[in-house]
Amino acid sequence: MDLSVVRDNKTKLLVLTYLLLFIILFGACNTEIYHSGLMPFGVGIVFALLFVKFNGYLLGLVYLLSYSLAGLSLNAVLIAGNVAIVLVVLEYLIKKKKMTLKKWHIFVASIIAQILYVSLNLGDINDNLALFVSVLLGVLFLYSNLSFFNATINRGMMTRLNMDEKICGSVFLIIFMTGMSCVNISVVNLGLIFATLIILVCTYLCPSGLAIIVSSLIGISFSITSSNAIFVSMFVIIAICSIAFRCNFKYFSIVSVIVGYVIFNLFFGVGISYGEIISVVIGGIIFAFVPMKIISAVGEVFGIKSQVLIKNIINKSKQQIVNRVKDLSVVFSEMDQVYRKMIKGQLSDEKAIEMLKGELVSSLCKDCPNYDKCYRSESNFLDNSIDTIISVAYEKGKILLIDIPSYLTTNCVRLNQLVNNLNTMIASYKEYTNVITNLDMSRALIADQLSGVSQVLTSLSREVDTNISFEHGFENRIIEELSYKNIICIECAIYEKNISEKIIHLIVKNDTIDDNIIIKIVSKVLNNKLIIQSIEPAEIIGASIVTIVSAPNYDIAFGSSSVNKTGMVVSGDSQSLIKLDNDKYMVSICDGMGSGAKAHSISRLTISLIENFYRAGFENEVILNSVNKLLSLTEEENFSTIDLCIIDCKKNIYDFIKLGATNGYLKRHRGECEEIQSSGLPIGVLEEIRPHITKRLISPYDMLVFVSDGVSDSFENKCDLRLYVSTLDIINPQTLSQNILDKALSLNGGIARDDMTVICVRVFNCD
Repeated sequence: MDLSVVRDNKTKLLVLTYLLLFIILFGACNTEIYHSGLMPFGVGIVFALLFVKFNGYLLGLVYLLSYSLAGLSLNAVLIAGNVAIVLVVLEYLIKKKKMTLKKWHIFVASIIAQILYVSLNLGDINDNLALFVSVLLGVLFLYSNLSFFNATINRGMMTRLNMDEKICGSVFLIIFMTGMSCVNISVVNLGLIFATLIILVCTYLCPSGLAIIVSSLIGISFSITSSNAIFVSMFVIIAICSIAFRCNFKYFSIVSVIVGYVIFNLFFGVGISYGEIISVVIGGIIFAFVPMKIISAVGEVFGIKSQVLIKNIINKSKQQIVNRVKDLSVVFSEMDQVYRKMIKGQLSDEKAIEMLKGELVSSLCKDCPNYDKCYRSESNFLDNSIDTIISVAYEKGKILLIDIPSYLTTNCVRLNQLVNNLNTMIASYKEYTNVITNLDMSRALIADQLSGVSQVLTSLSREVDTNISFEHGFENRIIEELSYKNIICIECAIYEKNISEKIIHLIVKNDTIDDNIIIKIVSKVLNNKLIIQSIEPAEIIGASIVTIVSAPNYDIAFGSSSVNKTGMVVSGDSQSLIKLDNDKYMVSICDGMGSGAKAHSISRLTISLIENFYRAGFENEVILNSVNKLLSLTEEENFSTIDLCIIDCKKNIYDFIKLGATNGYLKRHRGECEEIQSSGLPIGVLEEIRPHITKRLISPYDMLVFVSDGVSDSFENKCDLRLYVSTLDIINPQTLSQNILDKALSLNGGIARDDMTVICVRVFNCD
């Protein structure tokens, strides 16, 4: 940050601070006792501020100006000069002589600062008694200010006040307002301006009881000035008017204060002037322009309810969950690595043949009486012949006598035993490799699941690892706006994870719930597009918790049409459309191998596995690889094509995933029709698959078309399905799917030669 900017900001803050201090001292210095011009309260303020590290030079200057302006006499200048000199001397001792200022220093210095004040005001017994009381009150006020300023300045603005400190603050308010009520600038009374401003601030920050107490203190100040206790009642009535019309449109409260002041004075015959009305109006105008940040800071000083602790508790608990979830994610990731290391894998063909050859020679030839002859004289012929029969047996799964080379049929004395032993070894090895393959696939499947769980936990930790920010400023406004529509909202809580994701919880009486009105009002107040996520029973009898969340950018409409293969009771095609978390949808067609019950069982199993994996939050590649391995582990051939699309309505993205499926179609609002190409073999064919994902951006009014091969095959060589879809000007997805199915049937003469399924999805804006 630029240092010049920092210095400039500090200078502005310093100027504002001492300007406010000047106003406070001006009010305090106008508070007289015994109506004799004795004004001791400003001294208590400046020396208390000196103790809490304010600059004595500046304090002396500000006190000199404020007291002189309040007194407007030579004596006032001399008295103020005496106080200023003492302040300057103390500041010099603190800065230059490194003196440690203690409380007794402050009290002694304040008495010394009033010596000239006492000397100039000596008189008869009544004046001297008043003078003694004045000095005593000044010392007591100093003590009160030390307590109050220590709480609000030394301990910080966020510190709550205890009862003693609140009493000291009340005394400070009374002294200040008493002085201000005596000051008139032309027809305007400064006391009424500040009284109006303070009452309005308290109305919006404090509980109603506290606002009335503050207004009573202000009334006491005016009663001291006028010797008329009716002002206590007047300011309490004004505060009640302000509270009664308190709302987010704060001009209602301002107008109510002005009207309340006028009516009270007229009703009780206190007397009223245009200057007083103008003073109250000026106070209201100032309140209208005071930033709410400043008002909130004042509220925190006096112990107004804050949610900081609650937010910290929630965020700390969330952080503990995040740490645990991350630790679990690491554990599952390490377990994934362990299982992958357990995968043995098969021998290469060359090594397998070499191993079988060694075992065959060891078991059959070692104890043969012709061993020396075969391996000494004609070993090359023998090696080549054995290599040949083992290669043939390895490839065909067994060997017959017809496959034996002529050299072995002529020279081997154990030919039949050789054939039998070799076939047994080949069968055993094939069985062993199948077992190893299945074990490896099982280990790989478990490893994939562990990796998937680790990824899900990592993703979950990222979602949870967001500090919740509460929006208290809007809560009362929502409750108030709903009440105007006769919807009784008992409580409201708003928080946001980020700028675009808000969550609102309302407790609403059941017989007043109106979904449309609630959404309309809450969306208007928060200036955000929202939807109702859920309505659940609350612990309060007769009420429900309405949960409202940020609306996605898009929503979908869904239509499907299907027909079984002619003569079949059930279809081998299975279809699915489910809503996932984070405003995602999954649309899919699975076509099981063949037709009828078996094909239906395969496709239903496949789509059920995919649905559950996606609901759990697994990634695309983990899901498809896991489902592929699960299907491959069974002894039967469980093949199934997959035509799948993930529609992300928040990020505005399509993910098209096709494994052995037919091409799909993305029809844009402008009439363009893009063919989404298929890739890969059906799931369950190979041990490992690499799904290809086609990504496209969502546009308003897109239409997605998915068909099974029974439909696409009907269009081949007879009609271009893409051209046909592009010519259909139908916005209803159900009608469109039925038209495509009817066209496919008509191309086959009304006969379904295979199971036929068409799914159409229309995407539209949520406005």
